[in-house]
Amino acid sequence: MKGKPVIVSMTMSNPAVFGEFEKQANAILVNFGVQDQSLLDILTGAKEPSGFLPLQMPADMKTLEEQFEDVRRDMKCHVDSEGNTYDFAFGLNWKGVIKDARTAKYKKGVLSLK
Repeated sequence: MKGKPVIVSMTMSNPAVFGEFEKQANAILVNFGVQDQSLLDILTGAKEPSGFLPLQMPADMKTLEEQFEDVRRDMKCHVDSEGNTYDFAFGLNWKGVIKDARTAKYKKGVLSLK
């Protein structure tokens, strides 16, 4: 890309192995079915990202293949080049990792259906 930033935008419904391409990307934008305008608003800085991963992202393909489909949060998660773990309820905004009342509610091992 001759010095230009590479932004990967993925529409997902299942886990992905980010370790296979993260080193080639400057940014990864994941969505689960939002409108294209919402993605453009985030990419241009008009809006701040605020969502969380609704599932874990595996560290590698072997982890994904060995994961039990009927056991929640049972896989080793991908850790990116910045040290962030792509676990359930992980999210970033412009300030960094989102840590607020929403993330406290979804700590590992705690699930509230309220």
